[in-house]
Amino acid sequence: MVTGMKFKDIECLDNVERLLVLRKRLNKKQYEFAREIGVSPNYLLSVENYKKPFTKSLKQRIEKYLEMENYE
Repeated sequence: MVTGMKFKDIECLDNVERLLVLRKRLNKKQYEFAREIGVSPNYLLSVENYKKPFTKSLKQRIEKYLEMENYE
């Protein structure tokens, strides 16, 4: 279990890279993490491959997930 983690605290070049690092640290497969934050696996794949933009809404979903899972 990762404690005291906030999305903004992960040092990366951009939010997509931060998302990838976070997902790896949480040991979540892409489809698992997508389901848990409430987006489709195809959407998450597109974001991670820079085909769709990393949106404010996606960031909010990730932050809400981290709060609910006590990763803050």
